[in-house]
Amino acid sequence: MSRGCKKILCKHSGGSSASGHGLCSDLCVFGHSKSEAAKLRRIYDTVDENGDGKLTIEEISAFLKKLGMQMSDEDLELIVRPLSSSEDGILEFEQFVSLYESLCQDIGLSTDEEDGAESPGDLMEAFRVFDKNRDGYISSEELQQILHSLGWGEGRDLGNCEKMICKFDLDSNGLLDFYEFKNMMMYKD
Repeated sequence: MSRGCKKILCKHSGGSSASGHGLCSDLCVFGHSKSEAAKLRRIYDTVDENGDGKLTIEEISAFLKKLGMQMSDEDLELIVRPLSSSEDGILEFEQFVSLYESLCQDIGLSTDEEDGAESPGDLMEAFRVFDKNRDGYISSEELQQILHSLGWGEGRDLGNCEKMICKFDLDSNGLLDFYEFKNMMMYKD
């Protein structure tokens, strides 16, 4: 699995970023560029609700639910525990990257920036832009607000935004979760 060693964001000294992590040349995430490693670190920090630098099964479960990925705590535990080096299923950053890649593979997202596809980090960042109230869903009003602010004609009429959402709203709740948003963003006429 040695695909090349690239720098990863870590908590060691030697530079800093908005999250307080520096670049560390002695750690690596195989196959990820600096920008992808930075995105993974931002996602990790987002999932880490209490900011202790460790992800619990509860934090991961809450985050997945916000993304519209329904998974029982028992199933999640079966996935997380083998990745964890601790008995309580706590994940550190490097272990989280393995989990992230596995989940992305399960839902059909590419984690390879070089293939020209949207990376999961890019899609997550875009989802957060649209999800103004941070409830884990995009409403037609939120979609309209963003499209209007971008100057797109579709943003002038709420009805257009409702139609756009209906086209990809698999559970018919009138909202887009992350999985539905991904389908919308990857859709080609």
